[in-house]
Amino acid sequence: MSKSKLFYGWYILAATWLMSFLVGAVSIAVFFKPILEDFGLDRATLSSVESVALVAFTLFSPFLGRMIDRFGPKAVIFVAVGTQTLSRLLNGLAMNVWFLYLARFLYGVNATPSTQILVNRWFVRWRGTAQGLAATSMPLGTMLLAPVSQILILRWGWRPTMFFWAAITFAVMLPAAFILSNSPEEKGTGPDGDPIRGPVSPGDPSNQRTIFGSEIKKSLWLILKTRPFAFLALSHLICGLGCGLIMTHIVVFATDLGYSDLVGASLLSVMAASCLVGVLVTGWLSDRISRKNALALTFLIRSLSFIILLNVENSPLWVLYVAMIFFGFGWFTTAPLTAGMAGDLFGDLRIGTVLGVITSFHMLGMAVGAAAGGMSFDLTGGYHLIFLVQAPLEAAACLLVYFAGTRAVAAASALPH
Repeated sequence: MSKSKLFYGWYILAATWLMSFLVGAVSIAVFFKPILEDFGLDRATLSSVESVALVAFTLFSPFLGRMIDRFGPKAVIFVAVGTQTLSRLLNGLAMNVWFLYLARFLYGVNATPSTQILVNRWFVRWRGTAQGLAATSMPLGTMLLAPVSQILILRWGWRPTMFFWAAITFAVMLPAAFILSNSPEEKGTGPDGDPIRGPVSPGDPSNQRTIFGSEIKKSLWLILKTRPFAFLALSHLICGLGCGLIMTHIVVFATDLGYSDLVGASLLSVMAASCLVGVLVTGWLSDRISRKNALALTFLIRSLSFIILLNVENSPLWVLYVAMIFFGFGWFTTAPLTAGMAGDLFGDLRIGTVLGVITSFHMLGMAVGAAAGGMSFDLTGGYHLIFLVQAPLEAAACLLVYFAGTRAVAAASALPH
């Protein structure tokens, strides 16, 4: 390949970025209150829509990962174009709560796992930085598109807003999907634009720099039995608890404190802006201080955000914004770091299924977190109890990912290479 040509991996990165950018337009936090009022539901019931859909997707995630391994991430991304469009259409057409259940499940079948695998395949030397750049799409989408959705809801209503985003999603995602290629070898190059080193098949783990040896990469069961995998999955479960809680309840929590809907929506923008910084900084750091250290730092900062949230009720508004800055720094930041760390540990051979299982833990956590927030409010009249529980859990996740990396190095030394 000519040196003057731009590495095709950057086109892959741009296309996958655009797909994830649109996810923030239909944040549950923005649509929670208008749907609540339209259907006359209590918070626990509407929270259960998120929870049930996420539990269903928890069971589905490993199969989705297996589909990625078998058919390639590009094919699954085309499926995601359909599910994301249909999800928004079903929401807009919803006549009863069952429409919302199905729509929310389809929303979970998105392109993120496939795009993370593509970035892992196309970038090795700069994997953390590339994953960080790709991950800026989610916070930027929330920061820029959530307020747009809030304004459209106030002017049009929540149903026409959903129809609008269905059309935009299809019009943008479908052309972007055609740009993708499953591996750099299909374009005649190696990862990072380097020459292909010998005969390798697409996604061959011999072209990956991993901690574990080749024997463990041949067996999915051996991977799932390792302590590093267990620690990584448990940390992602805790991550999901916090994300499900905040993303479902933070806007309505702000209105409970007496702030307007627009102030509540602005919290998402602040959180997203902070996350934008977080994914760039931690992605860059992870290529220099190791991904386990960057991920552990992320969870520590998330823990501090819940400690601050415990003290916002009688405090000025800026304290709530500080809490969102802290949570935002580690909000979506965990996803690219976890995907990169899994690639470092286990290679590319089974990475779709591995990330699918890890994602299922995150989705289960989101389901529990969303439901627990609704239950906390209905039982105690507020969110203090659930914030009190989540703060130490985030600190525990910090320790889990730190020792996941440490255990990995120790375990790898005992395996055949």
